[in-house]
Amino acid sequence: MDSNNNRSLLNSKLFRYGCYLLLALLIVYMFGKINFFIAPFQSFVYSIIFPILFGGLLYYILRPIVLMLEKGRVPHIWAILLAFVIVLSALILLSSYTGSIIKSQFNDFAKSLPYLYESAENTINNLLKSNLLSYFDSSSFQTSDLTEKVSNFLQGAAKSVGKNTINFISAITNIGSVIIILPVILFYFLKDGHKFMPSIVRFVPSSQKDNIRKILKDIDFVLSNYIAGQLLVAFFIGLLMYIGYLIIGLKYSLLLAIFAMITCIIPFFGPWIGIIPAILLSLADNPFMAIKIFIVMIIVQQIDNNFISPQVMKKSMDIHPLTVILLLMGILPIFGFIGLIIVIPLYSAIKITIKNIIEMYYPKYAEALNLDMPNETEKPKKQLKFKFKKNK
Repeated sequence: MDSNNNRSLLNSKLFRYGCYLLLALLIVYMFGKINFFIAPFQSFVYSIIFPILFGGLLYYILRPIVLMLEKGRVPHIWAILLAFVIVLSALILLSSYTGSIIKSQFNDFAKSLPYLYESAENTINNLLKSNLLSYFDSSSFQTSDLTEKVSNFLQGAAKSVGKNTINFISAITNIGSVIIILPVILFYFLKDGHKFMPSIVRFVPSSQKDNIRKILKDIDFVLSNYIAGQLLVAFFIGLLMYIGYLIIGLKYSLLLAIFAMITCIIPFFGPWIGIIPAILLSLADNPFMAIKIFIVMIIVQQIDNNFISPQVMKKSMDIHPLTVILLLMGILPIFGFIGLIIVIPLYSAIKITIKNIIEMYYPKYAEALNLDMPNETEKPKKQLKFKFKKNK
């Protein structure tokens, strides 16, 4: 009897899946112990993944321009070259107006950095010595120890941010990848992008071609809308933050607004990460400026949540905020800043693929999970009908 139970347990799906999971975890653990073997492959992947990712990002930005030019009966190759010229001209025109301001603000910021650090430290010391701490029991800690801990924390944070920023910039702004590889990848993406779907579909059995084609079209639609919408939202948030910084009289307003615009590419946490440098600078000059910065951020967030994002991102994916938080927290220790940018589009592509597979092969489950209707369709309004009696 016991032998039959043991055999049924060994043959059960739960036992087999548990063994598969343990084997997968063991393989991952063993790979972590042989970094000397994985390091060359990892460096190779990192050297090509950044140009491909940013090439794909720019592909979705330039593709609408290319399609618009092709509708005007411009040949495909010439449309791509004209799109390059249009974007480069716009960047040159923008830099001619803002480049000098950014350069001067960056130079002033670099020169005043030691003074700002000393002022921030004095501000924290004055705050600790003020009457604010008289409401707390100060016997459990020493002010000097707390000041030293805060100072060490700020120094460590500054070094960590600087190190990660330098590594990130050196990884994505390699001279070869920016000047040679990235434009070449972008050109071929635009030139042969329409061949991507047929090249994949031809390896699929004829009975599944329509299904795979639908999945690829849905992924392309969602990614194009998400990337364009997220960049447009980031631009508007950066513009509103710049206007707000000018109103409250914050120094280095343009430089800080550009940083906030870049971080807004990161969903959910991006806007709040973007105001961290402004908060740190306000502590060095005027601590009450930090309150003004928070007020500006809250106003900008209200404008974005109520007016900008509902209009711009209405055709993008619908993901629960808790899912976004969990994805960002899970990807950050693994891939860092790049992971924060790509995790939401990647999750959306996987979600769309699973959704389409369930709709195609398991329609009953799709109906039960409400996967076939991402947005509730509007019910047609009932029209009032008036009946008139004819006079005999």
